[in-house]
Formats: sequence, C-alpha cells, structure tokens
Amino acid sequence: MLMGCCDPLSIGGNPLHVVLLMEHPSLNGGERSTLAFCDQLRQQGFQFTAIAPPDADFSDTLTLHQIDHVPFSFRNPEGNRYPLDKLRTKLSEQLRKLPGDLFHAISLSTSRIAGPVVRKLRLPSIGHIRDIMTLSRQAMNDVNENDRILAVSKAALDYHRRAGLSSGKSSVLYNGIDLRTFKPTASSGELHRSLGLSPDSILLGAAGQIIIRKGLDTLLKGFLIASKKYPKVHLVIAGRRHSDKEETLGHEKELNEFIVANKLNHRVHFLGHQKNMHPFYASLRMFLHCARQEPLGRVLLEAAAYGIPVIATNVGGTNEIFKRRDQGIIIEPDEPEQLAAEISNLIDAPESARHIGANGRTAIEASFDIRNASIQLAGIYRRTIVCANQSS
Repeated sequence: MLMGCCDPLSIGGNPLHVVLLMEHPSLNGGERSTLAFCDQLRQQGFQFTAIAPPDADFSDTLTLHQIDHVPFSFRNPEGNRYPLDKLRTKLSEQLRKLPGDLFHAISLSTSRIAGPVVRKLRLPSIGHIRDIMTLSRQAMNDVNENDRILAVSKAALDYHRRAGLSSGKSSVLYNGIDLRTFKPTASSGELHRSLGLSPDSILLGAAGQIIIRKGLDTLLKGFLIASKKYPKVHLVIAGRRHSDKEETLGHEKELNEFIVANKLNHRVHFLGHQKNMHPFYASLRMFLHCARQEPLGRVLLEAAAYGIPVIATNVGGTNEIFKRRDQGIIIEPDEPEQLAAEISNLIDAPESARHIGANGRTAIEASFDIRNASIQLAGIYRRTIVCANQSS
C-alpha cells in the first residue's frame, strides 16, 4: 500500500494493483463497463484482480481481459446468498492474502458488503453505484465507509444523496464506450439470415435482462400496435433472464403468453445472450428501451454510438444521454401507444431517423468516450490512494 505523498503512478516501478469485487458472473451493463475501463487502464499503469464467483465462462472472459480471477462464492450450493457477516469474514480473509493498492466494489451491493471490511483493513476503496433503489440507513452507512463513491449518472447520485449518501465522498463518473469499436456499420445480413428473414425485413431491437423493471411488457404491447401497420417489421431482443425469483419467472411466462395470444411468434425473436453484439446493432433500424428504472443504460450508449435512432423511457439518467429530441426520442414509461406512435414516426420518416441517429452518435462522442472516462477514473484511483494513505 502506498504511504504518505509518494508518486501515485507506481510503487518501485511496478503498476498499481486494483482488486475488483464482482458479485455476478454475467456480462450485463455493470460488468461490461468495468471490463471496458480495465482494458483502457492497463495502458495507464494499472493491473487488476477480480474477486468473483467461480464460473468457468466468466473466468475465461476475465482472462481474455488480462484480469486475474480469485474465485469467491456469494451463494451456498442451494443458491441462497450467504449472510452478510459471513460474506464480510470471507472477503476480509481473501483481501489479507492479496496484494492490493486499491479496492473497487463495482456495484451498490458489493459496495455495501465491502465498506466496513476495507475500512477496518485500511485499504483505499471505491464503491460504485449503478442502481437506483431504496437502502436502509444501515446499508447506506456501510456504503459510506468507502473512501470514494462513484455514481453512473446524476440521477443516481442525487437519488442516493437524498437518502444519506456522503456528498463529500460521491461524484458522477459516466460509463464510456469504445467509439472505435461501436460505430456506424453496414449490416452484413447475418442476423436476418440466421432468423430466416428476407433482407427487406425491418428489425427493431431491444437488449437487456428479462426482468420486470426493463419494461418488456410495454415493449411487446407497443410493438403489437405497430406491427399491424407494418407487416415487415420484426422485434429482436438480446438478453436473458438471470433471476430465479418467482416474480421474474412469472414475468417471463407472461411475456411468452402475450406473444402466443397475439400471434407474434414469428415477429418477436428472443436471441438470448449475445457474446458479440455488433451484428445485432448493425442490423437494426431503431433501438427501443422501455425500462421503468435505469440509472444509465449502457445499451443506450452502445446503440447510439452505432448511429441507430433510439426511443427510450424518461427514467434515471436517460435524459443525461439524450438532451434533445433530435439526439434520441424520450417517451414516458408504461405508455405502449406512445411507443407505437414514435416507432411509426421513425419508419415513415427515414431521413429524420437518420438525422436522429447521427446526432445521437455525436452526443456519445461528446460525453461518453471511454478514453476520456478512463483518464478520469485513473485520476480518481490515484487520488483515492494518496488521500487515503495521507489520512491513515
């Protein structure tokens, strides 16, 4: 660990070592954003170790990103989460074994688990808030034990500050997109062919977990209305259900029943998890996001970076991405008729759709470039290490 006011760029010429705490062995927005930052920060003098669940596919992904993997089970063999005290004891034991200049909990949940642990170990730490949700006073106190707390949007930051998040420790750091990878690209027709669709079929896309807060029920209702006017329009949905909670299982069942009842079987296509999202985005005429809660949707950044016109709900940090209507169309949540009307507007006015897509790309270039965001995070890492050691 760094001491005093030494040069925060290195220790004895070695890179700084950051330990990440990752609760889910998945590649949802938080994990993908973290991996994107790690790819950039290795070039700025950082190495990473991830304490994460023992999942073979996820471990392979970490290896691909040159991140060491320390297996750590958050759940027992029956799938139930271990009690908080046990998780903290296990985490403390693990951290004592690892070389680390800085600890970074990548989610609100892991920030809460780790806060008291890293404070006791006097390990410089950063918590990361990627959710807008109600916390108990004790949970917020645990999060505040971290030296620094980052929120992915002003909406998330303001919400949690009103609930007791330390104003002095917290700030916004937007997720970043690699604009050299996510860029306007002509479709190869791969997705159309894989679905057995004619090349002139119009694909509307959505992406994310199958979970109630993503608003897929509203999406399907809006698409049903639009589909009656446009027989060549299809809806493709990338993502899958991760939760086994009864309400989520019931939600997925209701979505499938709606599709069957309205004879949309051949018009709505669930693609499951996509390791490579690029053919998906390149095939879309527009991107739809009907979330009921969304701190800052990474899929919105990715779709807009492709120059795809976006229709998204007015929740969380969405209006921090699209500040004008000609950058992205914002609708109210749970309004399928409004969604259908905006879909119709974009299909009927292709030049306007292209204009919105181009302006959306410009908005991402201005505020969500991973190169700029990673420079900001590197500075936060170094300042957190130095300040924590100065106060110890």
